[in-house]
Amino acid sequence: MVILRAIRRRRERLAAEQRARHFQAQVQQATDMAITAAVRARLSEPVTDIHITWPLRVTVGDVLTAAREHFALDVHEADAAAMLRHRLEWRGHAGWGDLVTDAYEYDD
Repeated sequence: MVILRAIRRRRERLAAEQRARHFQAQVQQATDMAITAAVRARLSEPVTDIHITWPLRVTVGDVLTAAREHFALDVHEADAAAMLRHRLEWRGHAGWGDLVTDAYEYDD
């Protein structure tokens, strides 16, 4: 009986870890979708003056919308902001001078 309880607890712990990893992967995917949409929107702007560059605008709201629409996830704003900061830095967009985001206004 004791062994069965230990096995059940282990299965429950492993299932919880797998759900957390899956949730994290979905939030990351939603964040990447929001960043890609912002990059594509920036590239689709017409060029009227070669000296004017359009800013890259991606917000925490964009990440929340992508998570809700594509994965039916309810993500906290602070978690979405942390993931957006991470993905912007990982993809190399954080160093862009024309990046406009509210991801750095949220506390962890």
